[in-house]
Amino acid sequence: MHPHHRPPGRGRVSTGPHARWFRSRLAGARLIEMGAGEHASRVWRSRRARRTRAAALAAGAVLAVSCAVTGVCLLISPADGSVTMTATAYRIGSATLHAIGPGVYTGDGALVLSHVGAELTAGASAVVNGALWVATCEVDAGGTAETCRLQNGVRTLTARDVWSTGGWVRTYSDGRRVTIAAARGVPVPFPVGR
Repeated sequence: MHPHHRPPGRGRVSTGPHARWFRSRLAGARLIEMGAGEHASRVWRSRRARRTRAAALAAGAVLAVSCAVTGVCLLISPADGSVTMTATAYRIGSATLHAIGPGVYTGDGALVLSHVGAELTAGASAVVNGALWVATCEVDAGGTAETCRLQNGVRTLTARDVWSTGGWVRTYSDGRRVTIAAARGVPVPFPVGR
């Protein structure tokens, strides 16, 4: 103890036999080891190395996100097609059908148009990618919507087309979407994008 500290009690420190025993026990106990085998150390890295590492991690994250977005876009991106119709021909993609009578076209497939009041119904058949497809579509009076039923053997799909600037946006019953460049009201009873 320091000389200016006074122990509690009568101002005396016990020096009896029990004090000597206590001191001898504590002397070898090493209750608190100062500077024992552990050494604290810090690894110093330059700021440039930290910045380079952070930039590499950020670039990797951006690359991973962009790859994921690209994959999703490719998965849901529409298979575009185009349709034109005149009094003499109906063209869908690279296929051409020629008019053989009012509202009847034939060639790389067959198409028959029927007007009932202001509504238009179209029926068609064609071999697409080696499979025979038969379809009917009904275009509303304003030419802004079309509902189609397409059949390939026993498989049947429905499609809902909504006209947007420059063409139809088609959504098949299985969720696939395609964009078909066409004039407003031109029917598309063919499996575009299938």
